[in-house]
Amino acid sequence: MKKILTISIFTIFLCSTVYSQNKFNQKKNDGYKISGEIIGLQDSSVILAYYFGGKQYATDTANVINGKFVFNGDKKLKGGMYLIVLPDQQYFDIIVSEQEFSFSTNISDLVGSMQFKNSIENPPFYEYLNFIVKMQNDVMPLRKKLESASKADKKEIQSQINKIDNKVKFYRDSFVKKNKKLFFSNVVNATTEIEIPKSPLDSLGNPDQTFPYRYYKKHFWDNMNFSDERMLRTPIFFSKMEQYFEKLTPKHPDSIIISADVLTELSRSNSEIFKYVVSHITSTYERSKIMGMDAVFVHMVEKYYITKQCDWIDEKQLEKIVDRAEKIAPNLIGKTSPEFITAYGTPFMKDLNNNIYTIQEIKAKYTVLIFFGPTCGHCKKEIPKVKNILDSLIVTGIDIKTMAVATEFDKKEWGKFIKDQKIEDWINVADINHDKEGNPVASSDWRDKYDIYSTPVIYLLDKEKKILAKRLSYKQLGDIITTLEK
Repeated sequence: MKKILTISIFTIFLCSTVYSQNKFNQKKNDGYKISGEIIGLQDSSVILAYYFGGKQYATDTANVINGKFVFNGDKKLKGGMYLIVLPDQQYFDIIVSEQEFSFSTNISDLVGSMQFKNSIENPPFYEYLNFIVKMQNDVMPLRKKLESASKADKKEIQSQINKIDNKVKFYRDSFVKKNKKLFFSNVVNATTEIEIPKSPLDSLGNPDQTFPYRYYKKHFWDNMNFSDERMLRTPIFFSKMEQYFEKLTPKHPDSIIISADVLTELSRSNSEIFKYVVSHITSTYERSKIMGMDAVFVHMVEKYYITKQCDWIDEKQLEKIVDRAEKIAPNLIGKTSPEFITAYGTPFMKDLNNNIYTIQEIKAKYTVLIFFGPTCGHCKKEIPKVKNILDSLIVTGIDIKTMAVATEFDKKEWGKFIKDQKIEDWINVADINHDKEGNPVASSDWRDKYDIYSTPVIYLLDKEKKILAKRLSYKQLGDIITTLEK
């Protein structure tokens, strides 16, 4: 399915998301047919697109002849808000609920001239749009005037703006009440802001300063109809998700996990919305570049995937997702660094002289744990930079020790690397073992526990060997330690 150019939405209230199985007001026959006429539109082609996940995607194209065109297909369109995109990237929205209807308008006034036939949803939708456009045109000069008005005039101008705002609110409420059965009423409701009551007094008799935020976040989803999967295919659902996680939720894994569970539970009202919410949150935080957010991914997998709640995932996909979570889970920030021991609890990491070391026996305020390959070209460039940073910090009196773990099995190459990189003062260890046939074998699954799929990889541990940060660059390592010391 081809993406079209992302366009800022014309329809007054928001921006994008969605998908759904259309079961609403359709004829029994399969397929769709949407006929259009735009007076003044030159012969060309137009695109029918839908909103989904913050973007717009093309689903059909049609040739324009004398301003007329037809979109049709043998499979029903999923219900929701769609866009008709013109050659110059102008566009307008329609609601797809019925599978066969027509419209006509004028290129000079796409919204104001719009007329529909055989559509229940679209005429009220455009009635609403035209009213909002008129109110916007009325209020814009007043808002501009307010910017440069004198103090004496501001009160009167603001009063006029408030009257228009109240008029819009009254119209909106009346529209929803009058058109309760329409899908677009769900859209209008979803864009209606929560009214926050007066803050209660705290123990000192002052208004509770945190109450507005707490109330707004708690009631943020009150006006969303989670039972109607068509809400996914609108310019609303995704933008509200973005606001909920990006603006209303602190950037901390524990806080995001709470918000994720709240939204996921609300989404259970519809299987498709549940599927979208769980999939979107899981994939978003698996890919997150913000350190520590992989904890959200692990939580989603453990709570919803492993418990067999995601029936849209086949066994092979599920196995991959679970395997990824299992590799990340042991090395989440805040957890104690996994020790290098066998299944029987025996330590196995040895230095060049066969002395055994464990992580817990290292006594230091900070332990830097580095995984590298002696023949890795990138490691040869990065390790000297790491050493320079650490040496400069140690000189200032910061208590840091480094354990460097070689991930390859050639002892000669390992020894050469240590000497060439001048890291003899580090605790250099490796897990070098071979079976009877001479094949390299590992003493445990430590590579999985530290999620080592490339090198170098740097972890920073605290005094108790809890993970403070991971997968760091040499610069990030220095910045974090410096910040912690401040």
